[in-house]
Amino acid sequence: MSANPDSGQDTPQLSDQELKALVRERFTKTAEVFGNYAVANRVTEAETLARMVSANANDRAVDLACGPGTLALRFAKHVRWICGLDFTPAILERARHTAAHEGLLDKLTFAIGDAQALPFADNSLDLAVTSYSLHHISDPARVISEMSRVVKKGGRVGIIDIEAPEDPKIRELNHRIEVIRDRSHSRSLTHAEFESMFAAAGLRIFELEHKGHPRTFEHWMYVAGWKPSDREYQEAHALMADSIETNSANFSPRFEPADVCQPGKAPDLYMFNPGIYIAAEKI
Repeated sequence: MSANPDSGQDTPQLSDQELKALVRERFTKTAEVFGNYAVANRVTEAETLARMVSANANDRAVDLACGPGTLALRFAKHVRWICGLDFTPAILERARHTAAHEGLLDKLTFAIGDAQALPFADNSLDLAVTSYSLHHISDPARVISEMSRVVKKGGRVGIIDIEAPEDPKIRELNHRIEVIRDRSHSRSLTHAEFESMFAAAGLRIFELEHKGHPRTFEHWMYVAGWKPSDREYQEAHALMADSIETNSANFSPRFEPADVCQPGKAPDLYMFNPGIYIAAEKI
């Protein structure tokens, strides 16, 4: 292991294989609960990205690190054909089951594969997309380069992901909380890093949007597999609550009274997870 110079702290960085093992473990454990959340609650996000990259009936596409099919299930309604690629069998099976239920398997294929080495020929696709995957990957620049490699000249690349704060001190606490919640979190990228990686891959960004994700802390931890009684839940909650006054972790947390239907329940901790949407063209 080695120190990660970009995380803003001296925590050891996992090797690529160690990180992949943690990702597979995490998404196997949460395949049902996370899959239910992502497929049901990220439809608007998927449709927004489809609009941004002009997904159309002539496109052959890939949704890499597709998880439960957050993008692939929605894009299948717009494109000629799409492959959902992931290396966690349990979450891929969850995606395949949903696709079958929705009658999409004529246009949607699933395959085991690595986002850092896509199993497609150069210039063979029209569209490559991914959502909330890059912060789980040891070399996100390589993934973006692979997306660029497999699309044709003029083809489009689209991503949705968490956006890290530019301030190193704020980024350090943000990263610490993310890792407590999910050990398979490698690191979130800043706006500047996204732009640099896209440019290095020969991609011209033509649309970019910042969209946050307000939610309760309890639900954020729940879809990661934690209960309020868990040590990880309590540790992350304490750090999040301590950051309220100065927003020192960039989650914009706040307490609000609990639902009136739950008398005696402690105030709910709400948070805001900054996100970024990018659409780019291969030049």
